[in-house]
Amino acid sequence: MRKLLFLFVVATLLGACEKEDPPAVFQADQSADAGNLLIINNSNKRLVLYKDEVPMKKISSSSTDFLVNVPTQDGVAVELSLYDWEDVVGDINNPPLDQVFKKWKISLANSTALSDQVTWHVSDKSEYSTMATIFFNYYAGTDYSADVFLNGQTGAKLMTLAPGQQYRKIGLDYGNHTLSYHYWLSDQNTADATQDIGWIEKQTINGEEGDIWLILNENRSEMTMVVPHYGSTISDQVKYGNLKIINDKSHPVQIYVGQKLIEGVCYLENGSTKNLSTIAGQESYTFVMPITDEDAQSVELNLRAVHLTNGNAVKEEKVVVTADETLTWTVD
Repeated sequence: MRKLLFLFVVATLLGACEKEDPPAVFQADQSADAGNLLIINNSNKRLVLYKDEVPMKKISSSSTDFLVNVPTQDGVAVELSLYDWEDVVGDINNPPLDQVFKKWKISLANSTALSDQVTWHVSDKSEYSTMATIFFNYYAGTDYSADVFLNGQTGAKLMTLAPGQQYRKIGLDYGNHTLSYHYWLSDQNTADATQDIGWIEKQTINGEEGDIWLILNENRSEMTMVVPHYGSTISDQVKYGNLKIINDKSHPVQIYVGQKLIEGVCYLENGSTKNLSTIAGQESYTFVMPITDEDAQSVELNLRAVHLTNGNAVKEEKVVVTADETLTWTVD
């Protein structure tokens, strides 16, 4: 009995001496001096960056630009994800996949040149975790630099473009956004070494002026935007043509442009493009198609109408849509 009591006392004392592991402490990493990925953290969260679910960097809640050099091969897409520190603090090496805050599959350059840098804008929105990829083009022929702002002049600044820069990538949340372009010129005679030129915040589509909308969703996950030169209207830089599709069949059809549903290619000023690609039997719809190539007046489209239930192609044809004109394509 005394032996049992002795063992009990010893076990109790040993248990009392055991200490729990101290809680993990968040120690933000420093931004790199050079890299291929620039993260702008506007989420107000402390974040952990993962590549292929392996932790890479801890990022403070500050919105200061955070530069990372992600190991990669040119042309090979990498899986990047961001987790709220609070969700991985218990085991940073095994993040809960169902609690990912943001994720982006993107091809990064194996280069740290500024022209090859990709920007990831991280907002505080939690409705969507998947990011869309936007390509910005700013053609040569002007001396002005252009800042791109999201959702108004006081919104987040996405990037600065020098004349001639093309295919600058940025990651943005799905949703309905507007863009504003601010133009400036370097001037060493001013206090901030710049001369303010002005803003472009409107565009003209089919003769109507409106905001510069950027609608991003599952079918519009890759978009190309052309930033106009100051003093020109956006319709001078990005032209649009109308494509009226008439479904003469008795059943619904889905319309594709190449391998994408047409709702992921057409322009829509507001509202949702979801299911816009489906046209009911004996119905029609007019799509507004952007023409983004510099100096182009038309765009060639590979159209395909697919039976809604069996997936068979009903009609396939290559057509040319011309700026400011309407082309009618009939599915018969």
